[in-house]
Amino acid sequence: MIEPRPAVTRFVEAVARAELARGATDAGVAQGILEQLHRELGKLIGSLAFDVLLGRALVLARRAHPALATVTVEPAAKLVGVDGARREESLAIVAHFIELLVVLIGEDLAMRLVEDAWPTVEVEEEKR
Repeated sequence: MIEPRPAVTRFVEAVARAELARGATDAGVAQGILEQLHRELGKLIGSLAFDVLLGRALVLARRAHPALATVTVEPAAKLVGVDGARREESLAIVAHFIELLVVLIGEDLAMRLVEDAWPTVEVEEEKR
């Protein structure tokens, strides 16, 4: 099973902390992150391609988080049914989405693109 690499997970956690500090709710943080990514990446890959990747990310996240079984993806990066999920579960969808992007276009480019959406977010370095 594909799992998001540590750099992706750390980035998603840092963005979630930043969004929560700005007033996002636990239930809405993943949706807010996806909407921002859709605004930024939708220009490059198109809305349909974004939604296809998001749908695949949801499938991958469900494997580790069966509570996401009722969540669906609608156009423009809209997650339906995610309100009942825990933050960890909904952020798994975001992490899998970014991981798929990394696999498709490479880690350097993918991370640069997603980091550009949150230029002030500081990501903790991996502890050795």
